[in-house]
Amino acid sequence: MSISLQFCRKSAVLLSQLNTNVRVLRYSSDGFKSILGEPTVQSPFANPLRNRDPSTLSITLTPSLDSQTIQLSADEQKFETLEEATKNIVNSALEDQKKIEKAAILAETMKQFQSEKAEKVVQTAAASTSSSSNSDGGGFTIDEESAREAEKEKRRLRLERNTRIGGYVLMGSTVVGFIFFCGYYGRAPRDEQGNVIGDEFMGSYLAPFYRILNSFKLWRDYVVEPAREKLLPDPLPAGYLQPKYTIIIEMKNVLVHPEWTYKTGYRFAKRPALEYFLDVVGYPNFEVVIYTSESMMTGGPVVESFDPKQRIMYKLFRDCTKYMHGHHVKDLSKLNRDLSKVIFIDFDAKSGQLNPENMLRIPEWKGDMQDTSLVDLAELLKTIHLSDPEDVRPLIQYYSQFDDPAKEFRRRAEYLAQLEKEKVSAKQDDSLLKRYTGRLFGFRRHTSV
Repeated sequence: MSISLQFCRKSAVLLSQLNTNVRVLRYSSDGFKSILGEPTVQSPFANPLRNRDPSTLSITLTPSLDSQTIQLSADEQKFETLEEATKNIVNSALEDQKKIEKAAILAETMKQFQSEKAEKVVQTAAASTSSSSNSDGGGFTIDEESAREAEKEKRRLRLERNTRIGGYVLMGSTVVGFIFFCGYYGRAPRDEQGNVIGDEFMGSYLAPFYRILNSFKLWRDYVVEPAREKLLPDPLPAGYLQPKYTIIIEMKNVLVHPEWTYKTGYRFAKRPALEYFLDVVGYPNFEVVIYTSESMMTGGPVVESFDPKQRIMYKLFRDCTKYMHGHHVKDLSKLNRDLSKVIFIDFDAKSGQLNPENMLRIPEWKGDMQDTSLVDLAELLKTIHLSDPEDVRPLIQYYSQFDDPAKEFRRRAEYLAQLEKEKVSAKQDDSLLKRYTGRLFGFRRHTSV
């Protein structure tokens, strides 16, 4: 009897659980769909056995007085199977929950480890920043340092972008300019009416290419070669006084010295005795020509300022020089003058490398206001003019072997003057001796005769 009561109680509990599950399923809807998508964990109520109607459940009690056993129907066995399935589902859900908890714990551990690592990196950067700022005499916080680094990176990116854009613009301009150059200089020349003018390249398939090469050569000659074949006009015709000798002289560091200061800017210092020098060697004694490597815009006003009397006949500037190996060289062969009558005065040997036999090299003047070399140089040129040689190059080559030809000329002039003085003194002494000797020995009568 006790067994029957226990079975009844167990059946009542199962019925109550089944009614509860059925009530839950009754208020659920199969058409309901979550906006979050299908669930990833299987619902414990998804077992189809739980959807059975409770009215189909039947329990048959067959008491046996002899054996006192209880026989369960097939529905009771099904309920036992359902209970085991429910337990399995609950166990799997618990295992999934444990896995989720383990994953959360692992993620929290990794997050904590990364935060500790980042904190160590920040502390190291702060220590290095503080040490460097202490050595520099100032300090910056980490935020300020990061802001500075961000600003530097922004400037670098901006500079890189601008450089790239500038490179593209420059490349495009170069390509367009080259195409325009080839199209303009490769075509055949035409007259005012538009008719084609024949040239030496006419009739060739490569005529445009040859014209372009010829244009490049002309541009090179324009930069390298002197501006014209005859740098000076023809000598003056008869009836006008044409000086016999021509002096070609450099202006920079020979007659004037350029200097620059913050207070005065760029200006030229005039060499002492410059007016005396121009008075001695100027027209009509010599044909003075300024031949300088300065540009006309710079040298022209300077020459006009120190030569108000117009004693300098011609002025040649940088465009009349020949550009060789990075230096402006004076080509005397294009002067349209007889080189045997030309004296070239300069301090730089490279300037006269094409005509070294005509070059009288003097020391460079660096602005010394106690200098008197122009006086000695004027006397040397005056002596050459008075000597009237047919070829001045031997005299120039002789004095060019000395470091300072003007000083050497002065030394020789003083030496000759001393010899002349001694010679005159010796003559005077000889005449006095003869005079007093004649009086002493009675030879005055013969000497007077």
